[in-house]
Amino acid sequence: MFGFSNDLAERLAEEHPVVVMGRGHSGTRIMAWALDALGLSMGTLKNKATGDVQDRRFTGCIKKIAFQNVGRPSLAEPVPREVACLLKRTWRFMKWIGDRSGGWGWKFPETYIIGNVVEAVFPRALYIHMVRDGRDLAFKDHLTDDEHRGLGREILKHLDMLGKPHYIQAAGSWDFQVRRFGEVEKRLGERVHRLTFEALCANPLHEMERICGFLGKPMTEECRTYLSANICQGKVAQYRGEDPSLVAEVEKAIGPTLVEWGYPLEHS
Repeated sequence: MFGFSNDLAERLAEEHPVVVMGRGHSGTRIMAWALDALGLSMGTLKNKATGDVQDRRFTGCIKKIAFQNVGRPSLAEPVPREVACLLKRTWRFMKWIGDRSGGWGWKFPETYIIGNVVEAVFPRALYIHMVRDGRDLAFKDHLTDDEHRGLGREILKHLDMLGKPHYIQAAGSWDFQVRRFGEVEKRLGERVHRLTFEALCANPLHEMERICGFLGKPMTEECRTYLSANICQGKVAQYRGEDPSLVAEVEKAIGPTLVEWGYPLEHS
């Protein structure tokens, strides 16, 4: 394991990081900063608004493993070398963030693809699974649906969507990622807290109180203030400003996953 002992692997197996799982543009940025405001060390930097963990070696490891896992089953036995890489880089990330007395974790969208590898390193991890209406994300850009970026191209190639209209590519990438972690989620039981971006926008304090209960942490005034200042109701159902015929195509492509998450179809 890259020179790392079994003792270290066992030590990390006792950790319970909070991992925010969700496709980019699903509200995970808000969740990362809200968790930071609860006192968790999330590896963020105040001058980086994305809320992504800022240890580049750690995120580089995640991206590499994600690329290699796109074509593998979501529940496949992780490749030992990839587990070792994540173990090594996470250990160094933990040292990088320093004080973890209030809890710790990370948000980085590409992690969504490698739930089985994360679980191999952290069998006690807690997960916040955030989903946003796939019809909204169909009309947004992210590197996981960009055929000119390595991971996006690998996903679209796997889905046989290279060259298709971008709104179909983005919808397909969303569907692939939501379903992929959904399969892992079934094994995790009560260690996963599910919520939608729309529910968070509709009642942010209520939803965050539920997350506090899940994590066993008290709500803080800093977190209340952050949510009050940063939740925007206008970001819900943005797809309704798009061409209805394109939205209908998106619904046809990803309808079952939309329905599973409680999003009623409007063009069935």
